Amino acid sequence: KPSYGPPKGIVNKFVSAGLPPWAAWCSKLNRHAMYRMSGVAERSFLPKPQHQMDAIWMNERVRMRVRTSPINRYVYRQNQYPYVKTGVHFSDTLDHWVQLPMVQSAMIEVEKDGGLDNFILKKSGRDLKSTYGERLRRHLLVRQKEIKKNFVLEKHSSALAQSIHSEIEKATGKRDVESIIAKYGISKSAFFSAVALELHRSKQGESQSVSYTHLRAHETPEHLVCRLLLEKKKKNTKNTFD
Repeated sequence: KPSYGPPKGIVNKFVSAGLPPWAAWCSKLNRHAMYRMSGVAERSFLPKPQHQMDAIWMNERVRMRVRTSPINRYVYRQNQYPYVKTGVHFSDTLDHWVQLPMVQSAMIEVEKDGGLDNFILKKSGRDLKSTYGERLRRHLLVRQKEIKKNFVLEKHSSALAQSIHSEIEKATGKRDVESIIAKYGISKSAFFSAVALELHRSKQGESQSVSYTHLRAHETPEHLVCRLLLEKKKKNTKNTFD
């Protein structure tokens, strides 16, 4: 009596491979058909919880691919990790280089946003999904507030120094200068020490070697007044020689 259907044991083989039993009766069974019949959908996950991620993954995930072997027609799963590399970017706000591990799509987004600072401040925490990225965002926000505060303080101190400078110009003697200093609450010893410091810097040429940001960050009204007086003295000396 002839037997019909697949040979004995083929059904169990297809079932053990994750396929339905009727797959044994299919005449043309390629890898794509096996993938569709297995009913296993693609799964993706992060290697760590979102609040513990170090690298910036954006929308990338570890993809669980379902692959098939054309030789023995076996369905197996394989994890595919995205390519994460450490990018070195310069932060204009922090004024130094920052190393940040990120995927290739994040690198492209950094270039589109015009720098690391814009990328970190523009993206939400849901997009970054990185503890290091959130820490860097906090550093950027704090530094921006400091820069804004220093800018306001510099404007006020420069206006105060201009008024003190205009009054000291009209002074005729040492007593007048001391009265003006006492009027604005500047100690006499601090003022004359600032004058000596500015004279020493102008002689040694330290004012050219120190950065502008560093000078403005530590500049006091006394230093501003002394700097204005020295600048005017240099201009007057240059005009007399010319």
